[in-house]
Amino acid sequence: MAINYNSTPKHNWRLRFHLQVPTGNLTDPNGLCQLNGEYHFFHQYKPLWPAKGHGWGGWASRDLLTWEFVGGPIMPDMPLDKDGSYSGSAVIHDGALWCYYTGNVLAEGDYDYDFAGRDANELLSISPDGRTFGKKQLVLGNDGYPSYCSNHVRDPKVWKQGSSWHMLLGARTNSNRGCVLMYGSPDGLKWQLEGTATSTAKTPFGYMWECPNIARLNGREFLFVCPQGAPKRTTSLQNVHDAGYFPLAKGVVETLSGDQGLMDAAGPYACIDQDDFIELDYGFDFYAPQIFEDESGRTILLGWMGLPDIETQYENPTREWAGTFTMPRELSLNEAGRICQWPVHEMDALRREEIPFTAEAAAGATGGVGSARFDAFDLTDAVGASFRGGADIVIEDIAPDARGSLRLNGDLEFTLLESMAELVFTSPAGQFRCLRRMPLSALSAGRIRSLRVIVDSSTVEIYVNGGEVTLSSRWYPENIDLLRVSSTLQGSHRGWQMGSFTFLNCG
Repeated sequence: MAINYNSTPKHNWRLRFHLQVPTGNLTDPNGLCQLNGEYHFFHQYKPLWPAKGHGWGGWASRDLLTWEFVGGPIMPDMPLDKDGSYSGSAVIHDGALWCYYTGNVLAEGDYDYDFAGRDANELLSISPDGRTFGKKQLVLGNDGYPSYCSNHVRDPKVWKQGSSWHMLLGARTNSNRGCVLMYGSPDGLKWQLEGTATSTAKTPFGYMWECPNIARLNGREFLFVCPQGAPKRTTSLQNVHDAGYFPLAKGVVETLSGDQGLMDAAGPYACIDQDDFIELDYGFDFYAPQIFEDESGRTILLGWMGLPDIETQYENPTREWAGTFTMPRELSLNEAGRICQWPVHEMDALRREEIPFTAEAAAGATGGVGSARFDAFDLTDAVGASFRGGADIVIEDIAPDARGSLRLNGDLEFTLLESMAELVFTSPAGQFRCLRRMPLSALSAGRIRSLRVIVDSSTVEIYVNGGEVTLSSRWYPENIDLLRVSSTLQGSHRGWQMGSFTFLNCG
């Protein structure tokens, strides 16, 4: 049965140009790939009905604009993954998708399931088309992990490099240190440990490194991880869990292969300087990014616009569905050697008529409603524009000493200060989200030169300086049919009304 995504848009905040499941939860991207011209985006998926457990949902598209929901093709249905078909990746091999994922198995009894009672089975299932999948095969289990590992080993990232296969796994040690394990294989079926990595500091950089990944850009390689439990800071690592990357002087394989002890080692190989970690996103909702190369050679990133373990911090009030992805983002290196994220060019086709920014369209007035600086509004020399829901806003040539704000309705404000930018919710649209800071020192230029802000019914994506830094957040405005934008930033402003994805079988 088709689900009408727009049946009650004011109350369920259904998205126009982001993926969302008919019912249930969408979380980590999995198995991103392109086969014979068709893109396949899988993800962690827990449908509300019929209840099938925690597995993989999936989408298929030939143009990244028209999407078919393929349901839940990998779900927990056997002893090796009976408690969850967890995250993983896909490799195109012999004209098929080789999908690797972690099968979660919890033993019956009085266990903590962190250090005892859990099997983490790395499984393989092969699909000719991304819709039908073959028998699940065990390729690696608990007996193949070093003895210093806890029961938390997961999220296989598999790729081919020359004639060899490699697999990265995120792990947590028995002493609560996050690390990455690397395995090698001649055929994608038989795997042996060939390297590891953790931070060099005595104090662990988080207790778990989830969702490891690799990006190759301009001849350089970058190791991506999601460190859980990394110490929070005033202007960085502000979310409950974070995502970012380490630039490597050598390749991933060469770096991690420095581990001489392997299975006999007392702990993972300390070869990563945690001070080199570059945070990918400074918004409220970004986690578990996955990277793949499409058939044209583009390196594309997709992130989950959400976070695990936020139940005590803020909410997502949609009813029958939860979770979405960022827009697909192409990765590149700028002149400073920093990774930039930018919506793939296909997203430009969603732009409709251009809406001019004028002084007359600026919403609000200069004044204050309280004693805090967040309660003061200065709209002197402001320009504004109104959109019917979604918008793509570009501000360029921002003055070097510019100060000011970009406001979305009376709900969300991006403010440029002397040494930092702040993203602040000024209404209940944040659902208990309040403040995120981005230091200007996080930018290679030391200042903001340009902004691109893409707004959907319940998502906001901000791209700073060509995407060198992004801020991705969910928001839940009372009115999703009218978006009023006001800006006091000194620069050139343009904006476009945005259209919608086509969902073939979901509305």
